[in-house]
Amino acid sequence: MGIMNVKKAIILLLMIGIMVIISGCARWPYEPGPEPETDYQLEITVEVAGTINSYDGIYYIVLDADGNSATGPGDDISFWDDRFYYIKLEDEFFDFAQVKDDIESMFDGGSFSGNKIQITIALSDLEDPNSIDINVVTTDSENNTYDHLDWYFTISTVLGSTGEGIISGGGTGGADFDITEVSARIITLY
Repeated sequence: MGIMNVKKAIILLLMIGIMVIISGCARWPYEPGPEPETDYQLEITVEVAGTINSYDGIYYIVLDADGNSATGPGDDISFWDDRFYYIKLEDEFFDFAQVKDDIESMFDGGSFSGNKIQITIALSDLEDPNSIDINVVTTDSENNTYDHLDWYFTISTVLGSTGEGIISGGGTGGADFDITEVSARIITLY
């Protein structure tokens, strides 16, 4: 009889094992698996000699995310290419658009105070480029240029990358539109 009980116990354990395999295993929360993708952000800070005045002029931050640093955005808005994105501060509101879309949408990643504008935009909103060419342009309400960077600058989209624009000084719109400093860096969302 002892052998019979051992055989029954083995058969019972085999059946339980088969049922577990067929029905699947329970997955526990927080099991090891692929890490969630990190959302990198581009943070740009613009400073002017006077005070930000978005009622008497417009502040543009233009971005070229095509990865070709030889074709970045210039200071004349009418020549901005279809692939360029821009963030515009006008009448105390920020707008975001791609030139080809010709449709601006409210942008909530910007703030300004005193002489400083700061924007933060997800790289995914720029189609996750490898590098970004940046220019800053101030204009009157008719888009006639007051001031701009001497030349756009390029920043790599690797975490911790930084860049600064070169400014020779002295725009035509007065101190409120005279760009004194532009810096950019790649940060994480958290």
